[in-house]
Amino acid sequence: MNRTLALLIGLALAGPAVAQERPYRPLPSPVSATCPGGICQSEGLTAFFAAFGQRRPVSIVQFGDSHTAGGDITRSLLWRLQGRFGGGPIHLHAHGLVGATLNAMAQREPLLDDGGARPDLVILAYGTNEGFDELLDPRAYEALLRAQIERVREASPGTAILILGAPEAMRGDGGGRCAGDEDHRWKAPDTLSVVRDVQHRVAASMGVAFWDWRGRMGGDCSAHALTQGETPLMRGDHVHFTGPGGDWIGSLLAADLIAAYDRRSR
Repeated sequence: MNRTLALLIGLALAGPAVAQERPYRPLPSPVSATCPGGICQSEGLTAFFAAFGQRRPVSIVQFGDSHTAGGDITRSLLWRLQGRFGGGPIHLHAHGLVGATLNAMAQREPLLDDGGARPDLVILAYGTNEGFDELLDPRAYEALLRAQIERVREASPGTAILILGAPEAMRGDGGGRCAGDEDHRWKAPDTLSVVRDVQHRVAASMGVAFWDWRGRMGGDCSAHALTQGETPLMRGDHVHFTGPGGDWIGSLLAADLIAAYDRRSR
């Protein structure tokens, strides 16, 4: 939350008679232990970064689940990229479906149909729903992920690819050990870490950029911690982000992309 927003909320809650500004509290920005700077294999984004030096629209296509469908994260990402690169023509086409898994992308025909132009970056933002599937076959999932990366490369040679590692999420079935969870209710599904490991390994072996979403949230128990406070960043289901939370996580993704671009420029 920026200072202006904090002031507006403070005024609204105080009422017309008493207008007091709430103290400024910076949003968290945890450091990823898995990917320094947030992004592993950032060299896989070279083609995307190069597009900003060309006099033409920059195109991003994102496939994903409800995190993509909600729109808060993608809007935040796009707005900040436009701000960094002079408000130029950057387009982001988001294809998100509530409850979707990577199978939704596999069933999409044709894969890329956003005006016929070759995208500069394709983002794969799946993994949460797979992580809640206790019957998931890791080998089959890995084969599917590799196949979708190859589909992107065949459909649009030279396009950069970024996998968003599955975020931290929890179910309320019990067995939790998070601070502040007095009922020990909330716990991340075991399969979620399996999905994340597959994504990370495939990205490394195929030269694809990987963003450590979970690490940038804060790692273990972050899905619970982010539901706390006066302005929660995650909803009570411990899976989905609030409006401010979507804007926050989108800002971290944008910051990591911009930092990677600046390192490459130097």
